[in-house]
Amino acid sequence: MINLFKTKKIKEAIDANPENTQAIINESEYSICITNEQGYFAFVNDNYCSTYGYERAELVGNHFSMVVPENTKAVLNKLHDEYIEKQKEISNMWEVVNKRGELMKINVDARFTNKINDSPHKITFVQKVF
Repeated sequence: MINLFKTKKIKEAIDANPENTQAIINESEYSICITNEQGYFAFVNDNYCSTYGYERAELVGNHFSMVVPENTKAVLNKLHDEYIEKQKEISNMWEVVNKRGELMKINVDARFTNKINDSPHKITFVQKVF
């Protein structure tokens, strides 16, 4: 299970030093991605890349829906937009796909920040369910 105290501390570290976002998330045991207001990856850590089987360059700049099964893309896009708008932190379990197209179950916690480039971003903490 994702430790919400730890995710809060990481979010606070990012808010305090947004210029160090990549270094901050790389230190975490969690797989972390940060998406912008439109849902495009702005940052991913090494654990996130490893979990999904992608290189960082293959993710950053692309839409998060690339790791979502086709049948849930519309729902998760809507939830991302609502999250950015309402800034409500969420925890849930989802099914995602890795680079090889294999389905995986993950636990997720999300935090909101507007400190990265002074614009809304969603920090998503991922833990694979085995």
